[in-house]
Amino acid sequence: MDKVWRWASAGLAGTLLGVGLGRFAYTPLLPVLIGEGWVDAGGGALLGAANLTGYLLGAITAARAGHLLGPVPVLRASMLLVALSLLACAWNGGLIWLAAWRFLAGVAGAMLMILAAPVLMAQVPAERKPLVAGIVFSGIGAGVMVSGTLLPWLAGFGVANAWAGVGLLSLLLTGLAWAQWPAAARPLFAAVPSPHRSWPLWLFTLAYATDGLGFVPHTLFLSDYVARGLGLGVAMGGAYWFIFGVGAVAGPLLAARLAGVLGFAPALTLALGVKAVAVGLPVLSSAPLPLGLSAFLVGALTPGCVALASGVAGHLAGAAGHTAAWGRMTALYALFQAAGGFGLTMLFTHSGSHLPLFAAGATILLFGALTGLAGLSLLKKEALP
Repeated sequence: MDKVWRWASAGLAGTLLGVGLGRFAYTPLLPVLIGEGWVDAGGGALLGAANLTGYLLGAITAARAGHLLGPVPVLRASMLLVALSLLACAWNGGLIWLAAWRFLAGVAGAMLMILAAPVLMAQVPAERKPLVAGIVFSGIGAGVMVSGTLLPWLAGFGVANAWAGVGLLSLLLTGLAWAQWPAAARPLFAAVPSPHRSWPLWLFTLAYATDGLGFVPHTLFLSDYVARGLGLGVAMGGAYWFIFGVGAVAGPLLAARLAGVLGFAPALTLALGVKAVAVGLPVLSSAPLPLGLSAFLVGALTPGCVALASGVAGHLAGAAGHTAAWGRMTALYALFQAAGGFGLTMLFTHSGSHLPLFAAGATILLFGALTGLAGLSLLKKEALP
């Protein structure tokens, strides 16, 4: 097999495991955890928030860990840690036990998300970078599709077996990818100059950060809303999560196409606006068509916005400043994500309804789109003679 394909397959396995399974497998399992009495609704939401907090810590420390230990050892260790965390959750050791392992899965998942693509992009020729990037980020959606189909079936044998099954699958992925990472990855992190266009970049950083909160209602509560909120059952909750995953597989390629037509910054702004509408659709209707459209669009624009935001960072900061700018974007995104996890948990606990969560997510994404428009306005002013 061509070494570029081997590297790309390792990157796909990394994002599939770190985010698609390590994080998003929890979504279709939430109603089962509650139904079997492992946690109540508030505790279940707290486990989701613990994972988001771990993701924040991982986002802050990933670059430093890759610089000190080498990116490939960190990637391998992170895959192994995610697999072990999923296996550990097969034992009902109480809320603190489960929260600790969900936290560690978040840390390792963030490191895989942040380090995998830059490591691989540094190794491949320019003409193959778009293809490899698309393959790597599509791993998120592939993991969501796997979790949406496999886990509801495994949950029929009990939630402990579901955790164990996904944990064993994760160990298998870790083993398959272990030797596929590039043997001698070039250094990724170095001191870089400050971005030239700082104000537009900071506005787009804030715009992207709103997505970290805005997509939380779907990624934490969509399956639970369908299964318990609408009373349609765990299998139907998994089906809508599968639709989310289909969108997530297609999202990076669709985003690349959109950026090719509009440019990265306008494409990100448009994507945030469309995502605001998509997140708010369940508030307007619980009919199958709008709910399915909501799941697909939010799924597509979850990794899609990641790819677009990274492109904005590279465009505005330049090649030398890309890594530093992307690191700041990711850290602020993770901060909003963690705050959203806890904030929406409190909102859900007090309201007892899923609909306010979708309304809150749509509102913050609309603010993000408006912030992107402000960034575009500044860029146009800079372009004037």
